[in-house]
Amino acid sequence: MKRNYALITAISFILFMSRGIIGPLGSVYTRSLGASYIAIGALSTVTSLMSVVFAYFWGRASDILQRRKSFLLLGLAFLGLDAIITSFVPNYIYLFPLRILDAIAQAAYGVASLALMGDILGRQRAGRGWRMGAYRGFSSLGFGVMAFIAGYIVEATSLRVPYRISALFLFVAFILALYVQEEGQAQQAKAFQGVGGFLREVISATVAAVRDAITRLGAALRHEGTGEMLADERTAEELAEAPKVTLPLAPLLIASLLWSLVFGAVYALWANYMHEEIGYSERLVSQLWSLASSLEFPMMILAGWLSDRTGRLPMLSMGFVAWAVVFMGYIVAPTMPWIILIQVVRSFAFSAFTVAAMVYATEVRGKSQRGQVSGLYNSAGSIGSILGNTIGGAITQVAGFRTMIGSMTAIILGGALYLARAAWQHRARLRQVEAASPVPQH
Repeated sequence: MKRNYALITAISFILFMSRGIIGPLGSVYTRSLGASYIAIGALSTVTSLMSVVFAYFWGRASDILQRRKSFLLLGLAFLGLDAIITSFVPNYIYLFPLRILDAIAQAAYGVASLALMGDILGRQRAGRGWRMGAYRGFSSLGFGVMAFIAGYIVEATSLRVPYRISALFLFVAFILALYVQEEGQAQQAKAFQGVGGFLREVISATVAAVRDAITRLGAALRHEGTGEMLADERTAEELAEAPKVTLPLAPLLIASLLWSLVFGAVYALWANYMHEEIGYSERLVSQLWSLASSLEFPMMILAGWLSDRTGRLPMLSMGFVAWAVVFMGYIVAPTMPWIILIQVVRSFAFSAFTVAAMVYATEVRGKSQRGQVSGLYNSAGSIGSILGNTIGGAITQVAGFRTMIGSMTAIILGGALYLARAAWQHRARLRQVEAASPVPQH
């Protein structure tokens, strides 16, 4: 357990280093290739659309095969290939097929890594929150370190060089992933007649699961049945160790969708806003992003510790409120020194949502369905990104950056109220179950 935890944490740290060196100035690079704001939003939309499909596909595949490592390796290899090709394209049009490749590979990596970490933490009876926080916090540290120096690298070379360094990091992560050992299997892996048989099985299972989820969602909207989108298939041993009242799946998916919507809308163009309208240099823009990302390391651990004590739903709601504060800060006080304080709050807001949601996703179902839940969680986020990137780019083109950010503030506040209500309902159900439980006799 400790060996795999350390390896997966190290792989994630390196992967986020690869993202950190290109992330803060990614839209600036795309702009330099001739893209308009709408084109930047369209590129993000294409990426998110592919993620919607493939996140759930890879999740079903990993559950059926009962293996995670293969998908981890597949994702890392193609992410590295995508980065090196991106560094050579002459025009932003070439980025469309590359973003599709990136989305497919990122979905494979994201689903596999979260499911693997869930398999590891599933053996822990307590402290899952802060352990997930430490895992994810190291990732943010890696992102922050590279984001800090990205501006210097660009000034000394060009906007293309960070993508080549990113590819190098990804290939190192791939080598480390070769040493990951699969945990004990929940069930014996199935035998398939070649790749074709496996793909047919996964596609059939994915279609059936999506159809079942739509049916259950319709029943929930009609106030019929349990209101859950995914039937609970936990073993008797897992149910015995689970809380008396299991967290509902719907709030996790809605939170992922709303958060990705506002995050995608604002941060797809955040670098452009800071550079073109506020007047910060490219180096300072990357360093401001680096500040928030680096502070996420301790903030993730703190957020995980708090979520272990307050609960996952209250922590999600708290994170959404913090995001509203950040967005308002970008509108009314984006200049020095206030932007520093805003970025500090941003690090807490990001950590509160990310850690609580990741632990939530690993706890809401058992090991045999962890890939599916991870896929649903990532797919919901991708749908939100599609909406956010499309809406954000369009609003900015027509009405400006501040109008777009203000619109996202209203949406995230509505999400905070929804999650607070879901947390209150969950606590009420828990009190009912505890009141109905027989008092042990002494």
